[in-house]
Amino acid sequence: MKLEDFLAKTYGYNPQVKDDIKTYIEQWKSWYRGNVRNFHNYYIYNGNKKIKQQRFTMNMAKEISEDWSDILWSEKCKISMKNEASQKQFDELVNDLDLYVLINQSIEKSGALGTCATVTSVYDIIENQDGMTLDVSEAKTRTDIVDVDWVYPLTWNYKGITECAFGSVEYYAGQKYVVCSVHKLNDKGNYVIYNHLFKDSNGSLLEISNGQDGTMQEFDTQSNIKWFSVFKPLLTNNLFNNSPFGIPHYANAIDNLKIVDIDFDAIKHEVNTGRRRIFASAEMFNYDDGTQKLTFDPNDVGIYQLPKGANSSDMIQSESSDFRTSSLIETLNNQLNILGNKVGFGENHYHFDGVNLTTATAVVSSNSKLFRRKKKLEIGYKSAIYDLVNAICYASSKFGKYNIDTADMVIQFDDSIIEDKEAESVRASREVSQGLISKIEYRMRIFGETEEIAKKKIEEIEEETPSVDKLLDDEEDDTNNGKNKQKDKEDNKNDKKNKKNEEKE
Repeated sequence: MKLEDFLAKTYGYNPQVKDDIKTYIEQWKSWYRGNVRNFHNYYIYNGNKKIKQQRFTMNMAKEISEDWSDILWSEKCKISMKNEASQKQFDELVNDLDLYVLINQSIEKSGALGTCATVTSVYDIIENQDGMTLDVSEAKTRTDIVDVDWVYPLTWNYKGITECAFGSVEYYAGQKYVVCSVHKLNDKGNYVIYNHLFKDSNGSLLEISNGQDGTMQEFDTQSNIKWFSVFKPLLTNNLFNNSPFGIPHYANAIDNLKIVDIDFDAIKHEVNTGRRRIFASAEMFNYDDGTQKLTFDPNDVGIYQLPKGANSSDMIQSESSDFRTSSLIETLNNQLNILGNKVGFGENHYHFDGVNLTTATAVVSSNSKLFRRKKKLEIGYKSAIYDLVNAICYASSKFGKYNIDTADMVIQFDDSIIEDKEAESVRASREVSQGLISKIEYRMRIFGETEEIAKKKIEEIEEETPSVDKLLDDEEDDTNNGKNKQKDKEDNKNDKKNKKNEEKE
């Protein structure tokens, strides 16, 4: 039994959903690895036989996926919670889960293969004997990245996947197992996670009895919050309508990837193919000293065998040509420019100098293709990151030691590649001084803080370093207080004097 068969029989999974796009996924995986079987392996005929060759590759599919991931999510990005207490606990959770690295990897994998997912779970939960209560005092949260191969959508709409099954491979004592978790909504609208464990015997799965691995077979999350998040670029799938799967950045630039590698391979082989080449008659390829021996290495493509019957004057000829490296590099750069433009980076993003591939690092215009594509992709990934953060915060709070409030969560992407952040800060400061925006708006825009945290920070700063106006007000208050005290003193003196006069009378 295969996992797809089990899911189809038990949960109504439709294998056709992935079968339609599986061929494309395998092709994308090959380009991501940098080795496409029917393209990077080819043959050159040397007049006698075909010699197998390995085409050099720039692995631009990997480069493109990495570049988009770095542009979209870096150490400068920030996730802010509503209040300081929640922020402090969330920062601790970020470190425990290495969350920012996980987000970066998810964006890269989804950009490379069209789709990937993150699945959140809790472990070290103890189920009490009554079967109704859980001991979560030692519980911990875990989040795993699931490749597109192991994602099985069950229910989806235009907003995304709402019910899904996920698989993974694990090994115990050398034995291969397949773990499957199925996330479905119950009648109350809450997500229930069904866990299954299979023993893998050469691709055939045998389900193991419940609880053998210590996993709860059925786990009610007690909430409508998804414990999974699907990452995919916000690009319309033009290969299959209504598909829950996305497409990679280079899905419509496969021909461009081929041309780039052909040009790169030509540069690498220029030294070999541009050197003096030998043309030899078939009679020259072996000689007889009692045993047949070869004159030349049969795998040397620099030796070309002429057909039999050539004249004696044509027994060996040679040809040489000048190197064309400069013109080939120029051709390659033209193709890199086209490729960069096709995948959304705009023009002149990639450049090959003959040794290394470099990328443009200058600040780009907010009107550029890169800026517009980045902002478009952020919309889709912001939703995925929100689902991921919401899941881990809920799981860690409901079934763990944390108490994190995700209401009014702020996800701030890094725009430093698009706009000079220092210049933006200066401009925002000028707007504050001109009364166009408040200090709270300034901190929310520049530091990515929530309104509540921004207010608190401003109050703390003003207490530590009061403004000139506040100091003048305080000084005026002190002066007035001094005058009032002096007046009170004089009034008291007058009262005593009046009292003495009354006593004399």
